[in-house]
Amino acid sequence: MTLSKLTDTLFPKEIPKVLIFMLIIGCLLLGLGSLRRGADMQGWLNVIENWLLMLLILPTAITTLALPFKYRDPSFDLKLTYYMGMFVAFLFTLGKLRYWH
Repeated sequence: MTLSKLTDTLFPKEIPKVLIFMLIIGCLLLGLGSLRRGADMQGWLNVIENWLLMLLILPTAITTLALPFKYRDPSFDLKLTYYMGMFVAFLFTLGKLRYWH
């Protein structure tokens, strides 16, 4: 499989790849915000928890909830839903880091 075929399968055509990379990098950097209380073992566990929450758990849950839309309309793109879920998780984590002390 060539690199162009791989990127075509991973990224939707409607969103520029640069925006997706910026979202992923933003999620990774925002996950490091848990280290503000210290870089001990607990801080790094919080970072891993934030990364799992932003990059895997919430986007997968939102995509799973959107599966009935895919069943009803075969042209529905689940990749767009996954990246929307990643953006929602980014906003949720941004609020969590700001208000949960």
